[in-house]
Amino acid sequence: MKRRKWESRQKFEVVLEGIKSGKISEICSQYQISQAQYYRWRDEFFEKGPKVFEMNDREHQT
Repeated sequence: MKRRKWESRQKFEVVLEGIKSGKISEICSQYQISQAQYYRWRDEFFEKGPKVFEMNDREHQT
């Protein structure tokens, strides 16, 4: 089976949809990904999320 390439924006949207709805199994079926894949993306999202605000903090310090 050929692997799909997911853009970072697509991953973001899938994870956000899962967080908002809580219907992970439905979202995984809709996007044809495993729940394990969804949770890897979600964990990465949570791990790197604070970096978004670091950039904003630096802008306000100058």
